[in-house]
Amino acid sequence: MARDYYEVLGVQKGASAEEIKKAYRKLARKYHPDVNPGDSTAEDKFKEISEAYGVLSDTEKKKQYDSLGHDTFKNGGHGYDFSGANYEDIKNHFGGFDFGDIFGGAGGSRSRRSRAPRKGEDIHYTIQIPFKDAIFGNEYEIAVNHTVSCKSCGGKGGDKSTCPACGGSGQAMSQQRGMFGVAPCTTCKGTGEITQNVCAVCRGSGYSNKQEKIKIKIPKGVDKNSKIRVAGKGNAGPNGGPQGDLYIITNVKSHEVFERQGNNLYVEVDVDMFEAALGEKIKVPTPYGAVTMNIPAGTQPGQKFRIKNKGVPALGKSVIGDLYVVIKITIPQVAQEADRTALKEMQKKYMTGQRDKLVEKARL
Repeated sequence: MARDYYEVLGVQKGASAEEIKKAYRKLARKYHPDVNPGDSTAEDKFKEISEAYGVLSDTEKKKQYDSLGHDTFKNGGHGYDFSGANYEDIKNHFGGFDFGDIFGGAGGSRSRRSRAPRKGEDIHYTIQIPFKDAIFGNEYEIAVNHTVSCKSCGGKGGDKSTCPACGGSGQAMSQQRGMFGVAPCTTCKGTGEITQNVCAVCRGSGYSNKQEKIKIKIPKGVDKNSKIRVAGKGNAGPNGGPQGDLYIITNVKSHEVFERQGNNLYVEVDVDMFEAALGEKIKVPTPYGAVTMNIPAGTQPGQKFRIKNKGVPALGKSVIGDLYVVIKITIPQVAQEADRTALKEMQKKYMTGQRDKLVEKARL
């Protein structure tokens, strides 16, 4: 025995048209075949609720159903046959119900959004810059290819009119396995509009291509894959919308002297063994010019010394990183026998027993 249509939709017999519509929309969203592909139980349920809504949403059929009962619509006698129906037939029969609304505003509202002005696509442009520009910044002029709104038609592509096939909704009914569903209108491709008197300049696209020379500013502190935004220099927006943005992606060349780690720099400086042993003032290169620093007596290989604010400026901030000086000690080749003798005497005085102590400590 067929279930009562009110029971199928989960509403009381005296439910209003809005309550019936709301109940159907909720169930249709749950059991629609597109949401449950291959689920025959869900498909049967969708057929059942659609049949119930087809009767209860129609004022006359609802009166007959309330007066004469369920048998009035058995075997399709006064029911609604969904096969072969077009979108307007179903909308009219279902009291103007927008099937696109089943999925949260698709369909008509989507087509209205598609006709609304929208911001154009952004463009990404990679530029390689020398290490120096990452420290001090620079300005460049680059040539960018992008689309702009067609001046001939004002970006419209031609004269627009409401699509006669879908009535401007941008949607049409499609049928699969005997079930109906909503799909973009094939005549207007879901926009709800058709273009007449197509613009001969842009051929209906609403855009034209343009190569433009644009001045860009590279700020201090950029690094690999830093993004610099140039507003309004992307592609033209659909339906007269604003231009997108241009994003400059920086690729910084490495330097033969300085190594960058974040906003800090590292530089290796050679000192001879006498300078390291005795301590000395040495000249150190920085991106801002050479400076003099003191190394203490007894400086060891690999020892690091920090020089403040001689690194890389932090991007967008008034902070500068530091420079770290890494000591490398060079050993001279001693050729004169007198010099060798002198060094051996120094070795006996300062280094005697050092390895013996190490061996002793390592004994297990």
